[in-house]
Amino acid sequence: MNESLVVFVILVTLAASYLWIYPKYAGNDVKKMAWLDFALGFIPVGTSAILFWESDPTFRFIFFDTNWFFFTLLALTLLELPLFFWYLKARGLGKAYWAMMGFGSSGSEGSAWATASVKSVEKQLSDTQWDGLRTRGAKIFLLVATNLVLLAGTIFLIFVGDNSWTALSLIYILLLFTFWFLLRQSVRLVADAPAEALDERLIRIRDRSYVIAYRWLSMLGLLLATALMLFAVYTDFQPESDGFSYNIPLTWPQVQAIFWLIFAYTAMLPSMAVIGQELSKKGTK
Repeated sequence: MNESLVVFVILVTLAASYLWIYPKYAGNDVKKMAWLDFALGFIPVGTSAILFWESDPTFRFIFFDTNWFFFTLLALTLLELPLFFWYLKARGLGKAYWAMMGFGSSGSEGSAWATASVKSVEKQLSDTQWDGLRTRGAKIFLLVATNLVLLAGTIFLIFVGDNSWTALSLIYILLLFTFWFLLRQSVRLVADAPAEALDERLIRIRDRSYVIAYRWLSMLGLLLATALMLFAVYTDFQPESDGFSYNIPLTWPQVQAIFWLIFAYTAMLPSMAVIGQELSKKGTK
């Protein structure tokens, strides 16, 4: 019964996606389709989480048992792949899609990962609507405020319990997307732009921002891995430890804290790095 319910939600999501959302909002833009597909995938996964997170029943996937999360992902993949390839073939998008993913010669380098279109970047480069976010003071404020919100929100989610305060996490998530939007406007989408939308100077700035972002994100990953190792070592010294198995009790808000911390920095660090480069250059004059 649970399996049928999950499959039903997946089928409804896929029907809406391929019969309405993709044709209407993506058309022949394979990059926009890829991002929409990623976002729409959260619908069946989120629905399963709401229905089965607490009870955590066992799901039967063909020949083996699994939990709700992996059943939803496997069922979604199995049901969507035929529709996906049919859609690409029906609209003649196969070559464009594989080129975007880097398997063809016609796609620009890194085009699959550019979250801004050429048209939107070109508009931003000449637009003055958001010039208030491009002053030195505004950029410093965005850098400091974004990191403070991330730190405060992570600490809040780690320590909040199962009470009415947990609902405030929605405000935290809204703030993250707000700062993500403001950071992108402040740097005129340069960090997220495809190469063909930028001149050589801006391409160097964009590429340098990803090197800086990678280093900071690596440091975050190293800190999380170190914390995990320290937890394992500390647990091993406890009298009841068997030196092999570890129990890491995480609440839903704590899972949210880890997810949104990594997600937010992954999305926002390139724009932060562009701002950092601009502030550093101004500071050396």
